[in-house]
This record gives sequence, structure tokens and C-alpha cells, in this order.
Amino acid sequence: MSNISRISALDGVRGLATLMVLSSHFLFQPQFGTRWWWELAHSGWLGVDLFFVLSGFLITGILLKTKDSPAYFRGFYWRRFLRIFPLYYTVVLYAMLAILLVDPSRMWRGYDSMAWLLAFVPNVAMALKDAFLNEGWLYQTNYAGLSHLWSLAVEEQFYLFWPLIIWLLPRKWIPVLCVFILAFSQQARMNTDALVGKEWSVAAYVLPYCRLDGLAGGSLLATLLFHKRLTFKGIEQIIIRDLSFLTFFGLLYFLVAQNDEFVKHHYHLRGTLAGLAFTGFVYLALCEKSLVKSLCQNAFLRHIGMYSYGLYVFHQLLRMPYYWYIQQPLEAAGLPLMWVQIAYMLLAFAATYALARLSWRFIEKPFLDLK
Repeated sequence: MSNISRISALDGVRGLATLMVLSSHFLFQPQFGTRWWWELAHSGWLGVDLFFVLSGFLITGILLKTKDSPAYFRGFYWRRFLRIFPLYYTVVLYAMLAILLVDPSRMWRGYDSMAWLLAFVPNVAMALKDAFLNEGWLYQTNYAGLSHLWSLAVEEQFYLFWPLIIWLLPRKWIPVLCVFILAFSQQARMNTDALVGKEWSVAAYVLPYCRLDGLAGGSLLATLLFHKRLTFKGIEQIIIRDLSFLTFFGLLYFLVAQNDEFVKHHYHLRGTLAGLAFTGFVYLALCEKSLVKSLCQNAFLRHIGMYSYGLYVFHQLLRMPYYWYIQQPLEAAGLPLMWVQIAYMLLAFAATYALARLSWRFIEKPFLDLK
């Protein structure tokens, strides 16, 4: 467990999660929405759940390993600061400069204020805006595509209290807490929807206590492996594999059968199914002779995983320039919509990848070297 974060397959897991999110956000042709393959590709937003599971797994493993260290809190928060904050605030300050040049009056406007991003709580603003103004995704068009940073905010808010819980709680009770969180996350989303007064509320999607399924699943896996209560072979691997497949297909059912009455009444269950399925996926990525591990050790996925943070942060930031300089010219050329979509996705990915490489070289790596 001490070297678990260095296993190459986990870079592949990051890469897969990144590609899932990018594929979802780079799809723009609603004409394809009635086709099952488009629905599956568009559900790449579940890559965020995979990110949560992997993050919970890695961070909890680090916390358990350093629990008895005198530099437990200082070391953890310093490493998180160096990994997350430099690129995050570079992007936020860039967006603020762009707004100042275009329309300074929009800088500090209520729930659309850039102060929410500066305070690293855009998800809270999104929830409040939806609850009180009945308006959906904050920053979706107003602020150059920064809406996706809500997921980074969820993780950082989780890290505010999770290290303290790990430090205070006896090790044997940590798995119990994780199971409790997994069992009641669905109810937390239902209660949040009831409080807001609507189904599928933004609050139930972006607030941290509603998105603990994946983080708790990853944390549970890390705890069981750390205490050697779970191995990578024998009957335990078979059980985890089969449970992962069952929850995965259950998740697919929730995604594809949108008009099914059971799905309509139990849509809050999707987050828990995703947390369980991806927890099993991460476990299998660590198992010898596993098809999942072979997939995640693919050189391309591991390469994407190395630049995953930059890819995730930048892919929505230039959404409007992508539209102006990629999508519109392709459509004007008279290409069939399918080819426009494919060409757009490839070109948008190439541009995002170039930014991520520059970010890694000049922003991320210099700060990471300080670790």
C-alpha cells in the first residue's frame, strides 16, 4: 500500500476518467441524442465519479500511511496546495482578466460573482443560484466555461474535514464510516431535493455531502487494502469483480432507460451505483492478470493520465473559441453533422492537450518539484 499511488495502472484510470469527461463535454449535436451510443458517450460525465473514487482511494491511503507523523496535517495540506492551487488560480485569474476587458460590471454580480471561484466554492454558488433563482449551471456561458470546476471544489471541501476524521477515528472504525456514507448518500440527495423543492436539483448534484459516494468508496478500498483485509487474488477478487460488473450494468440501465418508471423514481441511486462500480474498477486495476489492469496500463491512457489535471481544467475554458474557430467553420464547409462532430472533438482535444502540456511544463511541474 505504501507505493500504491505509483502503480502505473492508476495513471491509466486517471486517463480514462479524463477522456470520459472530455467526450461528454465535446459532444454538441443534439440530433444524435435519440441514439443509444450517443447516450452512452454523453454519459461520460460519470468520469467525475471515477475521479472521486480514485481521489478518495489515493488520499486516504496517504493519510493512513502518515497518520502517526508529526507533520501529518502540514504535510498533507502543503502537498494539496502545490498540486491544486497554482493551476486553478492561474485559470481563475485569466478568466477575471477576460471579464474585466469585456464587461467589468459582471465581476461581482451576486451568484455569478467571481468571488465564489476565488473562495473555491463555485459549487455552493451553483446550488444557491438554482435554489433561489431557478437558474441552472453557474458559469456555463457567462464565464468562459468554468462550470466544471465545481468538482475540484467538492474534493477540496472534502479534504477540509477528512484528514481530521482519519486522524481522530480509530483505524478499525474508518471502514464502518465509509459504509455508512455509501448507505446514506442517496438519502442525502433526496433530502436536498426536497429542501430545494425540485427533482434533479443542482444542489443535490454539486454539494459535497451529496457527492460522497465515490470518495467514500475509494476511501473504503484504501482502508481495507492498508490493513490487509482485502487481497488481490482468490475468492475476494472474484467477488469484487462480479459485484463491479453487476453495479456497472445497473448503472448502464439507469443511464439508458431514462423513461422507465423505476429509473424516474430512483434516479438518486445512480451516484451510489457509480461509486460502487468504480470502486470495484479501481480495485481490479490493481489486480494481477486483470483485464481492467491491462486496459489501464495502456501507454496512451497512462500518458493522458499524466496530464489529466490540465486537460480537465482547460477543456471547457476555451469552449467559445472552439465554437468560433472549429465548429462554425466545419459547419460552414457543409460537412455532414456526424463528421463535424468527430472533427470538432479531435481538434478540440488537440488544442486542450497542447494547453495541458504547456501547463505541466511551466505551471504544474515547477510547483510539484517543491514537494
